[in-house]
Amino acid sequence: MSMDWPEIETHAGFAGARARSQTELRPILEKVKVDSIDPARQTKLISRAMTTAFFAFGGTFFALEFILPNGAGWEFLQFLLFPFLFIAYMAIALFLVRGQLAKLVVEAQARVGLKAEAMNRLTAPLGVAYVPAPGGAPKGLEWLAKQSWAPAILRDATAKLNAAGGMDDAVAIVRDSGLLLEGNTYILGTPEQKAKLNEQAASMRQIEDGFEGKRGGLTFSMFEWVESVEDAPDIYHLVIVLEAPLRLHGVTHLRARKSVWPQDPTGTLLEDVDLGPKAFDALYRLRASDQVEARAIFNPAVIERVIALAHGGKFRAVARAGHLVFDFPSETNRFRLIDLITGEWDDDTIRQTHADLAEALALVDALGHAFMLVRKSGTGAP
Repeated sequence: MSMDWPEIETHAGFAGARARSQTELRPILEKVKVDSIDPARQTKLISRAMTTAFFAFGGTFFALEFILPNGAGWEFLQFLLFPFLFIAYMAIALFLVRGQLAKLVVEAQARVGLKAEAMNRLTAPLGVAYVPAPGGAPKGLEWLAKQSWAPAILRDATAKLNAAGGMDDAVAIVRDSGLLLEGNTYILGTPEQKAKLNEQAASMRQIEDGFEGKRGGLTFSMFEWVESVEDAPDIYHLVIVLEAPLRLHGVTHLRARKSVWPQDPTGTLLEDVDLGPKAFDALYRLRASDQVEARAIFNPAVIERVIALAHGGKFRAVARAGHLVFDFPSETNRFRLIDLITGEWDDDTIRQTHADLAEALALVDALGHAFMLVRKSGTGAP
């Protein structure tokens, strides 16, 4: 059950949050334009165009495969035609729906600006900075905006999203950890090919709602990325980046039993680590390239705290290159102060956004305590 206002205001930095939301947030949110048309219909039109283009591409490719004779030369021709046909059909679909797409993107971008203004008011007492578009505009949108037939307003919206970006280092750390890859994604090839494909896949991710700052002297970054699942609700991943408690030379993966292993784009050989305590083994799995390093990170005190942190929930973690990266998946879209498609908001979305942020920051505190990172920083609680 979500927190109510009295519970939210017990969290550090949230005292008086309800009153501030009325005097500081509502005047900003009242500027948000609510769409008079059905935005769901617009998104369906775009989705239908893209789906039609995909099946047209598949039909054309398989027809060519059936018509063309067998032979190495023709197989090579099919190999060359595959990306060309795919890009061509997708470009045609995007061209046909460019008006609807531009309208959705531009209006959503305007709402992003107002949301950012409101969120910065919300986070100011917490000493936390809000970044509406970590990493800038999605690469797919950037490609579309560069096309000669794309509306100028689409290019302007892309530029504004890039201006609203930031947290590039945090996004790169999460990308290199493999946690921006979907759970059912497996990359094959050489280490160089895997790294390149991981970078390309990560660049297409929808990343939103970034926060960074300090909690009790502990520096952190966090954001949410959206995993699209066919015929199922989207999955929203809250990712938290913290400095590791010691210098790392290897790679360590941790997952709750209900989660899948993170992907390792570098192809590092990882072996199961048996830490001993049955209570830990009942909830988690651990694998690493360096058994000694894994045991140094997950010493007995850390194990005890991680067990207490679990509460039976899903999460994954990667320790590498001086950072600990945690991934918490959920079907709930956190920090949904405004519906960016419709422009709708109300008192409940204001309260829920405060609750989401209070819970996320409490999780940062819990992780810092579990891995003894606050002690490493030499400071106390917030």
